[in-house]
Amino acid sequence: MEAYTQAYNDSGQLVQAFGVITTSGQVLWQSNNWDLTADAPALAAAVTKGAPSVVQNQVKYSTIRTTPDSLVARSVAGNGILILARIDADKFVVAWADPSAAPDLVYVDVDRAAKKLKGKI
Repeated sequence: MEAYTQAYNDSGQLVQAFGVITTSGQVLWQSNNWDLTADAPALAAAVTKGAPSVVQNQVKYSTIRTTPDSLVARSVAGNGILILARIDADKFVVAWADPSAAPDLVYVDVDRAAKKLKGKI
């Protein structure tokens, strides 16, 4: 997917996994290096609720910041950064970044990729 490649390149190869989910928790697309299926409903709900933490693939992430359109969280155990960015009313990009990434900087790359997907997915 072009948006994943863009986020990967823009982030200096720090965005290493990428997916698209709906607000109802359906996985529309995901890179082949992770599985969002079990956690997609909770991830989508976390943005709406402004959750203090989220779990993806049995890894807990503490929320750094959340808005109605995004969530940025860091693994408590140092296993990376999880980012959700809204594409449109009912879809989100979900991305995982390397633990060495600066959360706010990598969010910009993921958000840019999400905006490119608007109206295309």
